Amino acid sequence: MAEVILAARLAEKGIDAAVSSVGTLGWAERGATPRAVEVMDELGLDLTGHRSRRIDPSHLDVDLVLAMTRDHAGAAIARNDSVRSAVFLPGELLRLLRGIAGEGVPAAGGVVERIRMVGAARSSLIIGRASDEVADPAGESIDVYRATAARLDRDLTDLAAALAA
Repeated sequence: MAEVILAARLAEKGIDAAVSSVGTLGWAERGATPRAVEVMDELGLDLTGHRSRRIDPSHLDVDLVLAMTRDHAGAAIARNDSVRSAVFLPGELLRLLRGIAGEGVPAAGGVVERIRMVGAARSSLIIGRASDEVADPAGESIDVYRATAARLDRDLTDLAAALAA
């Protein structure tokens, strides 16, 4: 769900970005759950083409990794430690970007440069806070999927706006 929401919100802000999703479980490639497809359809987003993929080091040659949990962040870093400064939870990155803006630091150079600046300035090796984590709704009711989608949409819409600022 995060992949299609983020791609849509970045596009709305005029940010040209390749957005893809990988997971940390060993599932075989398969589509999104029917509940995830239904909830994304309610947001006007198409998740029917989604195929799950297990993370491997080749997926980490990127400018930004958004993990849903601190465990996921750790899994990404364990596969490629050089990506550490580019791994964030969405709420964490938003908070840090807002903090830099509040300090009057200009958005010099664009999106990638801002992400690098925030990653380099992070004062802790710990990724995010417990409150930044977004639990996987797999196996839960449609209402839990809706709540997860609403949170992701809020956080990723705000994040796209902060990156575009």
